[in-house]
Amino acid sequence: MKTVRVIGGLLLSVCIALNAHAQETEQREQSSNDGASSELQSENISALARDRAERWVDSSHRFATDQTMALTRWVDGFFGDIEGDAEMAESRLRLKVTSDWDERLGTETRVSIGGKVNLPQLADRVDLVFRGDDPDELVPGDEDDPSQSQVGLQVLLDESTTGNQRIDFTVGLSSSGPKPGIKYRYQSLWTPKTIFRFSQRAQYDFGDGAYATTKLDIDHEISARSLVRSQTRMLYGEESEGVEWSSTLGVVRQWAVADGFERAAYLYVGAKGYTEPNSYTENYQLGLRLRAQALREFLFFEIEPTLNRRIDTPGLARENAWGVIARVEFLLFD
Repeated sequence: MKTVRVIGGLLLSVCIALNAHAQETEQREQSSNDGASSELQSENISALARDRAERWVDSSHRFATDQTMALTRWVDGFFGDIEGDAEMAESRLRLKVTSDWDERLGTETRVSIGGKVNLPQLADRVDLVFRGDDPDELVPGDEDDPSQSQVGLQVLLDESTTGNQRIDFTVGLSSSGPKPGIKYRYQSLWTPKTIFRFSQRAQYDFGDGAYATTKLDIDHEISARSLVRSQTRMLYGEESEGVEWSSTLGVVRQWAVADGFERAAYLYVGAKGYTEPNSYTENYQLGLRLRAQALREFLFFEIEPTLNRRIDTPGLARENAWGVIARVEFLLFD
């Protein structure tokens, strides 16, 4: 009997020891699992935070990009960029009455119409384009560009799905007959706040031969209401004086909207010149263009004082000349 008690005591001690060991092992495993779970949870939280941060960065990038594109389109539309109007999906025509006074050249008054009219019977790819007498850029420089016609047809040949590239076939009119041509335009974002635009146009005139125009435009947004715009244009052809070039740099500032009417100012410096028969800069110009929508949504008033330093012929002294352009514009339909 004593032996049985001893054996029973030993078995009880072994069971207690085994139970204690099992509990200790279970606690260690639970602690290990809790640590792994905590580590996994921490990794999931970090991954979620990174994903949210990346989405926020992408969203901010898209927002900045959209803001810059919207500001560029607004400047083109408000100041009446000819190329911008010609590439719109809708019809848009502008009737302009312009009085141009120059201290040395006198005063000239003219009436012009610019823009385009859709021809829906031709699959929405053919437009009737009116160039008017104004240049493609904010600053005068290519009113007499022979590579572009005052009136003509524009046929959309191809356009990328993103809208970055576009090719048009053009047919202009002149006293010597039709002027067939082609135009290529490319635009891209260098940064979320900087837009680069390139266009190349070539046209053939049966009287004056072939001409081509190259344009480089860069817009950089400096605030929600203003941007810096750089524009460079080169014209060359069989009858041109080598390469005829012009370049401008300016700041566009949108004013606060008053009574629902928009206003803007454009302060710029520019130069234009020729490479043949003598390479020289014909004019340096400082100007301020003030434009306001008033009285009616379709009515615009504009005043543009300029200071010019010109030479008429290489070798002559450069002379100063003040100038003022006043313009009233009717947006016929938009």
